[in-house]
Amino acid sequence: MDNNIKKLRKKKDILQIKLAVDLGLTQETISSYETGKVTPSTDILIKMADYFHTNIDYILCRTNYDLPINELKPDNISENQFEILTKFKKLSNVDQARVDGYLNALIDKKNN
Repeated sequence: MDNNIKKLRKKKDILQIKLAVDLGLTQETISSYETGKVTPSTDILIKMADYFHTNIDYILCRTNYDLPINELKPDNISENQFEILTKFKKLSNVDQARVDGYLNALIDKKNN
């Protein structure tokens, strides 16, 4: 767990004290979460998931996907397809349009 809380905090470029204040905790508490000495309560896990726009399983190192729970992989797509969708969502609108155009060209090529 320590890795992902710290990763999320660093990704957001905030100090432990900022996270602590924002969550109504102490810097020492955040440090103990990051070192794995203490596991956050369910209420704190929910607050962290909302704060970092991720899911509790990612915070607890039960998944590698740092998306919010409502954006996690549906059962009807493969891991590879999900990885591609995750990467696609990170692209700008312009780059998404380019990828869409490329995909359409590949589909047209296949159908001809």
